[in-house]
This record gives sequence, structure tokens and C-alpha cells, in this order.
Amino acid sequence: MGKNDTMNIAIIGAGNEGFYLVSALNECQSANIVGFCGRGGDRLNAALVSELNIPVFERLEELPSIGDVDIIIDVGPSDEGLSDSLETLGDVEVVRGRGADIMRVLAEKSRGHHESVESIFASAVELAAKKESKSIYRAIVEGAIELTGCATGSLLIFDERREICRLADAVGYAKDLEDYTSWEIEPGGITELLLDKENPLYIADAAQEPRFDNPVMNEGTMSVIATALREGETVIGLLFVGDFVNRAFSDNQFRVFYAYAAQAAMALQKALLLEKNEKLTTTDALTGLNNSRHFFELLDSEIRRAKRYGGYFSVLMMDIDNLALINDAMGHAKGDWAIKRVAEIINSCSRLTDYKARYGGDEFALVLPSTSCPQASVLANRIRRQVNDVFISGNQDEMRLSISVGIAEFPCLGTDADSLVAAVNTALTVCKRRGRNLVCCYEDSGEPASMS
Repeated sequence: MGKNDTMNIAIIGAGNEGFYLVSALNECQSANIVGFCGRGGDRLNAALVSELNIPVFERLEELPSIGDVDIIIDVGPSDEGLSDSLETLGDVEVVRGRGADIMRVLAEKSRGHHESVESIFASAVELAAKKESKSIYRAIVEGAIELTGCATGSLLIFDERREICRLADAVGYAKDLEDYTSWEIEPGGITELLLDKENPLYIADAAQEPRFDNPVMNEGTMSVIATALREGETVIGLLFVGDFVNRAFSDNQFRVFYAYAAQAAMALQKALLLEKNEKLTTTDALTGLNNSRHFFELLDSEIRRAKRYGGYFSVLMMDIDNLALINDAMGHAKGDWAIKRVAEIINSCSRLTDYKARYGGDEFALVLPSTSCPQASVLANRIRRQVNDVFISGNQDEMRLSISVGIAEFPCLGTDADSLVAAVNTALTVCKRRGRNLVCCYEDSGEPASMS
């Protein structure tokens, strides 16, 4: 056989090892697989080999019909019956024993490759089956963690126009992530580096890397691999996986992570479209705030979270004073303008982590996580004073806008949404009775006692 000739190889093997070895050698240009004999009636792997257009034999006695064979690789459990068959094959090199062990290592690597491909395919199927944005975000992170064997992961959505990262989901952290809703990327940081990097980035110890700027994974995570997720040339997200111990990642893990990132990017595109549609069903069209139905969903979620972690929060109910008078004197277009202007002030004064909603025609509701009544009063008065600076004019009339605000705190005023809303509405009613343009807290005593 010359230097550039191919070798005719027959493989004997029962179980997956034989098939994985066939798959590995079939990609080698110098190897020509001329036959496969699967011992023990392994029909599944025999069928898989047959799909590669390789002759399959059920019995060793059929090997002579192959024709010219240079090497027989026996990765099966026994060489029983092989000697008799060799006599009719002529000058054939047989690899078994320790030589076959090397082939098993090759088969194992091939199996790892095939299992990785199967895992990526399974993840892609799972991602495609998801119908809600949040479930897709979670599946993207969990899939990356499973494929790499990591303990933690996070998915960030990147707004290229504003250069802002938004946390989509994170897995593997016990801490509350409400403080990590969104943040601007740091010039010269890892995130900025990922935007221009095609392949995954490895960080041996995030704590010792001054450029590491993912705040979600910045506490306790050591070894990290990360990559950008792209829609065409545009980066739409960033995917991180990591461990709390120092570890290396194999070349295969890098390849798998890189291949998975392509699937994750397509899933993220789908999730972002779903998120837009979901927002249409949960958002008030006039103000862009949450609608009342979604407000109660958010309130119930915050109650569950506070009960679980022993937390607290405040609920605010705001009412535009004399909106009916504005509508009557100046028209409903002016009334709508007043509603939108108050919503803008609420957005500008509150935190990203606060839940804001248009509760009714002239009412707004807010949920302020980890905020007491006195703290909520500070925000409420800031909003009230800014609203007082707004004048609305029409039909030769001019009016100053004002709002009344009622506040109730969880858990001292009830452990369910109904009791909280009842308390905050009582506080708001007292504000109206006492002259409007006030902030009133409903205290533990059951009395709307605090006014400002």
C-alpha cells in the first residue's frame, strides 16, 4: 500500500463502540470502511452503519465476501470464530487487545462528538417548543449549563442603540437579582470585548479579571466562558456560563458551546418577538405602563417573593385630581395628555425595579419592592411636586395638575392582594376628603394617619 493509498478496513464490534468507531474513521480520507460486523444481533447500530452506505454482516463467516481487506479492527468482547474467517481473507492485519483499546478511545471521542450533537439537537427542539419569552430565556441558560457541565449561567439582552445590557435570566444563584435589571456596558470591559469577538471567551478567574463587568456573575463565580449571540451582524444578547471553582474547558466543550450559541441566538430572536407581543397584551396603550390586569399579576408575584424571603414592599395608588373637570372644560384630548404626562413623571421618578401601572381611567398604581411606607412617601411626594409644576391649558382656561396618593405596606396591612388594595384605596379616599393634592399612608393601626 503506497503512502497516499487508502486502507480497506473492516470493523467488528457490538454495541455503540463499533458504530462510533465507524463514524470516526468514515471521516478519515485514508480509511475506506469496507464492512461492519455487529456481534450479538445489534440491529440498531447495524442499521445506523448501513445508512452510511457501508456493507453490514451479521456473522463473522460472511467476512470473506468483503474482498480486499487490509485491517480488521476488533473492538468486540471476544475473538471467538475470528481465526477461521481470517484464513480466507489472506494477508490481513488484525487490531485487537491493546491496539483495539486505542481504537476504543477514538470511538469514545467520536461518541462524545455524537452525544454533543444529539444534546445540541435536543436543546434546539426544546427551545423551539417554548411559547413564552421567559420560558425561552430560562431554557437557553439551562441548556448552556447542561452542555458545559457548569454550575451557573446568565443570559443578557443587549440594546445596541443604547449600549445597555438587560438581564433576561440567571440560573445557579441564591441571591435576589432584582438589583441587576439593566446596566450600561463599561468601556474596555469584557462585554465590549465580546461584541467584537466571534468565538467564545474563556476567563480563568472572574474575580481576578478587572474587565469582568457582568454584575450578575461577579459574586463568587470563578471560571467563565461567554459568547455574543447575533442576529446577522447585530449582537442581540450575551450568554455566560461559569463555575464557583477554578476549572478548565476542553476543546470539545468550547466547540459545543459555540455551536449551541447559534441555536440560542435563533431562540433569542424568537423570544424577543414574543416579548413584544406579550407586552402588547400587558401594556396600557395610552401611557406605556402596565395595564391593571398585569398589575395584579405583578402584585401577586411580589407577595409570593416577599413571603418566601421575609421581605416587605409598599403599594401606591395615585389619582389625578379633577380629571373629569379637565375633560369637561378642555376636551378629552387634553385629559389624555394629562394622563400621559403624569405617567411620564412616574416613570422618571421611580426605579426600574418598581412596578408601574395605569390602574383605571385616572388612577395609577405602583409596587415598590423592599420599600417601607415612610420611604414610599418620599417618592410619592417627589412625584406629586413634579406634577404640581405642570399646567394644562385649553379653551382659554388654564389649570395646574395635582394628584392624591394613598400608600399601604406589606405585610403589616394584609397578606393578600385584596387586603392591600383595600387599605391603599382607603388611604387614597382620605386624601380626597382632606382636600386632595396629598400623600397619605395607611398605618399599622388601621388608620390613614400620616399625611404630607
